Amino acid sequence: MYVQIFLATESGVFELIPTGGAHRICCPELEVVDVAFFEGHLYVCSPRSGLFEVGGGRLKRLASSPCWRLISMEDSLIASVDGPALLDAPSGAKIADFSEYADRLGWRFLKGPAHIMDIVKFKDIYAAAVEEGSLLAGGDLKSLKPTRFWGDLHELLPDMGRLYMSTSTGIYYTEDLERFNMSIGPTGYTHAVRRCGGYLATHEISSRPLWISIDGISWRNLPLELPKPSYGTTNLACIGSKAIYAVRQVYVIDLARLIVERMASSLPLVMRVVIL
Repeated sequence: MYVQIFLATESGVFELIPTGGAHRICCPELEVVDVAFFEGHLYVCSPRSGLFEVGGGRLKRLASSPCWRLISMEDSLIASVDGPALLDAPSGAKIADFSEYADRLGWRFLKGPAHIMDIVKFKDIYAAAVEEGSLLAGGDLKSLKPTRFWGDLHELLPDMGRLYMSTSTGIYYTEDLERFNMSIGPTGYTHAVRRCGGYLATHEISSRPLWISIDGISWRNLPLELPKPSYGTTNLACIGSKAIYAVRQVYVIDLARLIVERMASSLPLVMRVVIL
């Protein structure tokens, strides 16, 4: 299966070359935190500049609000912007606004208003992670409401009948969106949680950043010295049992055999690894 690996960086979007190296495909002037292809068009998300469609070497701004994520949901592409609010990315039209909850409950991101970092479908319920605020849940995106769980929430993963949440204090999980538990493993800043073959994987800010788990409850720190991730960066993606880990270098890591191959280096800081 052919896949493309894109790197959203502090200076535009790069594509990883399968034989090694990476080349920039757009927008060196933008800090990009997410990138997506939808219906033949490229979209980029920038917390400083907004939401853009890229075409013919030009940027078309679709929204000027700081943009944090691009999330494919069924037949739609959703953009997360400050508020928190959700937009239909291709049109820039607002889908939902949760700023009333933010004001009432005190959601607040360190650098400005709160925003949604991830949305997934879990047991027929939509769940959304607010940075920094509540885990939201509801039957559709417009009806999302706060659950009991509050934190500096980043990425969500529905797996093994549970919803896993990467946060600034480790990995948490729930089976019913009512009772929440902390996994045994990382206790620091995690910004990713992914399925990598037979493992769940995350990264923590450390010189040995990678953790894996078989059951999702107990995690093991891998004895691999790698560049530390930064705050606000999602440096991990997976293809089967192989992890793609990128900070300013890109590594392909066989998690089962602990074999590390460097694929690219001397890149701007990678904000997110995207596999399409």
